[in-house]
Amino acid sequence: MKKNIVFFIVILVVFVSLALAACNGGGGTITDVSVQLKWLHTVQFAGHYVAAEEGYYVDEGLNVTIEPIDFDSIAGIEELVATGQNTFGITSADQVIIARSQGIPVKAVAVIFRINPLVMLAVDDVVVNKPADLVGKTVATHEGQADLIYRTMMENAGVDLSQITHVTPSSFNALECLQNADVCSAYSTDGVVEAVMKGHTTYVLWPDEYGVPFYADVIIASDEYIEQHPDMVAAFVSATLKGWQQAVENPSMAVDDTLKFDPNLDRDFQMESMKATIPLVDTGNIAIGLMEPEIWQTMYDILLDKGMLESAVNLEDVYTNEFVEGSK
Repeated sequence: MKKNIVFFIVILVVFVSLALAACNGGGGTITDVSVQLKWLHTVQFAGHYVAAEEGYYVDEGLNVTIEPIDFDSIAGIEELVATGQNTFGITSADQVIIARSQGIPVKAVAVIFRINPLVMLAVDDVVVNKPADLVGKTVATHEGQADLIYRTMMENAGVDLSQITHVTPSSFNALECLQNADVCSAYSTDGVVEAVMKGHTTYVLWPDEYGVPFYADVIIASDEYIEQHPDMVAAFVSATLKGWQQAVENPSMAVDDTLKFDPNLDRDFQMESMKATIPLVDTGNIAIGLMEPEIWQTMYDILLDKGMLESAVNLEDVYTNEFVEGSK
């Protein structure tokens, strides 16, 4: 009888151990990592929330802390990742190139927004169908990437910028900005969505269609972390891309998981924003996350031409597809 009891206990212990191992991806430990977002919680980062809430990170042996932007922090995302304050970061692709030119050792390991949501928006009576339609109008663009993309688009289209009145946006809200300008820089996933939901007729210019194919959100890690912990980078990328794939296939679930990180978000707006996000992440012609050399080269050439780089950069140091190609 005692032998039977002992045998039963041994079997039970083995079963529980195997179950626990299965829950953390087959390994015996869970590794704590963090990812610094470039903005507040929103479906812009839906893939991360899905990966967290549906257990994809845990399956890869990761306990991931997802941190929204801290507006009081003086350090940029690239610096936070390079110095190890965050394991991973979400930043704009052009910022990775600029950071490398400044000697900041970070590298993109996957792209999320293959098509940039930054657009030029007009509504209602201001009809804009091409860059030349901006001549004689008042245009507002935010400093940084928005202004760079706008000016490059106009130059590529052969439009004389001196024929356009440029002003500083009165607000980060696109519709408020349009109260003082004919055309404003906006995000197709935010300002355009709001305008449509409020019944406005919208006119949108996509810089991507005029030779400015800037990637938007990319995942970055430091050179040191990539070298020392390639397995952790591979695990994070794999789980995140799985999260994004599920978000694309099931936007309602993606919104639900996003709301768990900020219950105060408007669900209807987040749903429409998620719908607008899907074609920018999953373009249908290439795997989610995979980066194209010619896009990086175009971004680099533009930044170099505009004098935005402190030194020449080897693009092999800027990004790698190693982890996307190796993801499950």
